[in-house]
Amino acid sequence: MKKVKFIVFICLFILLPLAYFNGFIRISDLTSEQESIAKKYGGVYVFDEKLEREIDKREGERNKVNKEILKEVSNIQDKEEQNKQLRLLLQERFYDNPKLERVLSNGKRYYSRKDNIKIDNYKILNNYEEKLKEFMGKDYDQYENYLSINLGYFYIDNDTIVPISIGISTLYTEVIFGLYGDEASGIKFTKENTQRLIGDNKFYFIDNKFQKINK
Repeated sequence: MKKVKFIVFICLFILLPLAYFNGFIRISDLTSEQESIAKKYGGVYVFDEKLEREIDKREGERNKVNKEILKEVSNIQDKEEQNKQLRLLLQERFYDNPKLERVLSNGKRYYSRKDNIKIDNYKILNNYEEKLKEFMGKDYDQYENYLSINLGYFYIDNDTIVPISIGISTLYTEVIFGLYGDEASGIKFTKENTQRLIGDNKFYFIDNKFQKINK
């Protein structure tokens, strides 16, 4: 009986703090070197400044109209009628508005990584990675496993994805302590998440090389 009580006590000693501080206790394998790399190289890399400005302007226009429509229907009390008017106005003034089309001056439609584009169906202009290697030098080879390279905005030309901007961040693993799982999958005391450390740098491709722009 004493042994059972002791086991119960130990279980409560372990489980109660985990339940109380569920998700608050975290550790990661992020190193100072990774932080240094993120601070030095993390951020946005722009291949075409002209097209980036076009996108910034167009996205600003689209956001403005979208907010105006949302504000216009916000006073409609009936939820069903509100949704009906929202769909109608979005179709008329947003989706069918030629002035808001996501089309660049080169005639190509632009996309972002948030769009439902199956990247694997296309070739990707591969010299952009070579330009990154040239810019980072030996650091690229040394920290390649920690770097995450993601498309920002891009357009498609002859079944080839042409990047306008890309984002670079540092990946690390974070372990969170708590009570997770259920009876079917089993109770776990930790879970692992992959996190990104994103730098706030901005680099422009000028004279065939990347140059950091001071904000």
